[in-house]
Amino acid sequence: MPLPSQSSRTTATRNDGIFRILTVCSGNLCRSPQAEQLLRARIPRAFERTDIPALRVSSAGTKAFDDDPMDKFALAEAMRLGIPDSAAHRARRMREPLVEEADLVIGMAREHRAAAASLVPRANRRSFTLIEFARIVEALAAGGVESSIAPLNEDGFAAFMRRVVDAAATVRGLMPTPESPDELDVEDPYRLEPEVYRRSADAVDRHVTRIAWGLRALAGGR
Repeated sequence: MPLPSQSSRTTATRNDGIFRILTVCSGNLCRSPQAEQLLRARIPRAFERTDIPALRVSSAGTKAFDDDPMDKFALAEAMRLGIPDSAAHRARRMREPLVEEADLVIGMAREHRAAAASLVPRANRRSFTLIEFARIVEALAAGGVESSIAPLNEDGFAAFMRRVVDAAATVRGLMPTPESPDELDVEDPYRLEPEVYRRSADAVDRHVTRIAWGLRALAGGR
């Protein structure tokens, strides 16, 4: 019996009622694990839930060494932001199957978004930076860009989220251009001063929170 192709496995994954988010940075030691953990916590909280079974969030790094623990300063910041189980994180390298299976890829900077699309070109449409996706979701929720997204209904959370990603990809080119492209990147704190770790972690939390509350508004039909 022939083995299933990657595309057939991905189709099966897409139809299993689960929405998968992959967050990406360089080493998978600071920004992307913080984003993973905060998305997993903040999105259910915005929906007044402790958990959303249809949501899966994971992370990876473009230059990561598998099984490295989280950077101790980034870990301390994650715990400060209310994530008690951050110490369980172990790094992993971003590989093609991870990108292929993700319904949404969130890079911490433009280079990570580009790396995902380089591994899996068709993932380009569903790959954004964290700040970019937060801006788009917020604009969609506020009616700042023209798009029609059916609210969360009987077809479930995963189907709703795929509608959001499709709309975000469609309106991406309509968003105001930042004065500097760097405005779409979250600062990398690795091996820098404590204040940079704090500033970077607060930025991750701020933009994750924007996404969570924007999704909640869209789920209710604005």
